[in-house]
Amino acid sequence: MLVVIALALTGCYRLPPDRRAQADQLTGRIRDMPGVVAASSDLANSFAQGNVHLWLSVQVAEDITADQLAAITARYLDDLRAVDYPGYQTELDIRRGWNLFAIDSGQHPVTNADQVIAQARDWVALRHEFPSATVSLRATITHPADAPVDADRAHPALGAIELPEPADYIAVTAAVTALGAQFPQLASGGWTISASKAHPADITTSQRLPTSQELGVWNTVNADQTIPHIDAMTINAPLTPPVWMSEKTVSHDPAIATALADKHLPIVATLPAPLFYTATDQLQAHRNYSGRTTAPVAITTGGCTPRDYRPDPTEQSLINIYETCRR
Repeated sequence: MLVVIALALTGCYRLPPDRRAQADQLTGRIRDMPGVVAASSDLANSFAQGNVHLWLSVQVAEDITADQLAAITARYLDDLRAVDYPGYQTELDIRRGWNLFAIDSGQHPVTNADQVIAQARDWVALRHEFPSATVSLRATITHPADAPVDADRAHPALGAIELPEPADYIAVTAAVTALGAQFPQLASGGWTISASKAHPADITTSQRLPTSQELGVWNTVNADQTIPHIDAMTINAPLTPPVWMSEKTVSHDPAIATALADKHLPIVATLPAPLFYTATDQLQAHRNYSGRTTAPVAITTGGCTPRDYRPDPTEQSLINIYETCRR
């Protein structure tokens, strides 16, 4: 606190200005716009406690149009540009039920306003495409090239589609296919498409959606339930090869996981290498913070798996067949 006061008195640091009046005006203007059911703001200007933010929350009508949501988004971005909220963490959350369109604009100017407005339209179209699902979309955010490097970083579009009961892996495949066909402009973002709780299965992507070949393998390993299990596929996960096929067994017996791997690895290995395959009693497998696997079964087809455990003879035979690190 003494440092902050000293900097303020010497003119070396400017405390964030009080923007409550401007925030209230913006909230009121948005509240009166077509398609808006309710709007509220949460503004804090307590620099000493590290709490300086402007968060706007907007509830919209079920039948809101793309033009109406685009206008709300444009009004928010125009206000950020015109008023300036230096030092404030800013965010706009637009909701309909559990559905969400968010703009986490952060502390720095947003340089891709047209793209954000277009993605507001995309969110309305996504809800029409998947009317029974819960759809979330965080808009792509870019900042000036000279913006300070801190926690407030740019990011691509981040979306989630949670399918309703009794959706299964087939519905996940259909949703991914529709997303790629109808919304190619969003494919390079990050996505999680999830089946229902009754039939768990999910696909998580970054930078691209799965290919038709990858979806074909996904369908095949999901369909074969001679050993009961749940499947997840991840595209471009950190610290893994480009594709990670993860299988979770109902049993906690490692021998069951090894048997599942023995059945499904020949199918999974038809995909381009390298590919990471795991069969354990959890979908995220047993991996530490550095990406090393700490318990069986983990195989990298056409590559080598960092391990902190000694494979048993059965898993070692699979390693000898599918991995290439010792060849």
